This record gives sequence, structure tokens and C-alpha cells, in this order.
Amino acid sequence: MGELVEAFISGFCRSSNETRTVACEYERQPDGLLKLTEFDCNHEKCPNSSACLIYKEAMERESGEKR
Repeated sequence: MGELVEAFISGFCRSSNETRTVACEYERQPDGLLKLTEFDCNHEKCPNSSACLIYKEAMERESGEKR
């Protein structure tokens, strides 16, 4: 198991019609990239998941942050 990295992402949630802060946990892979392992929101069942900017930012950190 690699190093764990926590991040908190704030943004507007359309489903709850309010600003939310979502806790994310990433695991650093051997190649230095991050893999999202925990996302403190139920984006799989959210009716607005395809337009969710919070989840989009979490995924961008996964694919773009390298040490």
C-alpha cells in the first residue's frame, strides 16, 4: 500500500442546492500518480453526477498530480 494523500474539495452541489466540501483520499501509486480510493459523496447514485464539478476536480487530481 502506497502513501495516502487527503484532499478537501469545495464546490456547489446541484442535488443538495448548497456548497459542499467533500473529503477525498488518494493512494500514491509506484509510478507517482494518485489513485482516488475514497470520495465522501454518493456520486454513483446522484442524478447530477455527469455535471458534478466536485467529482470532476477529484478525478483531475487523480490523473494529473505526480510526485
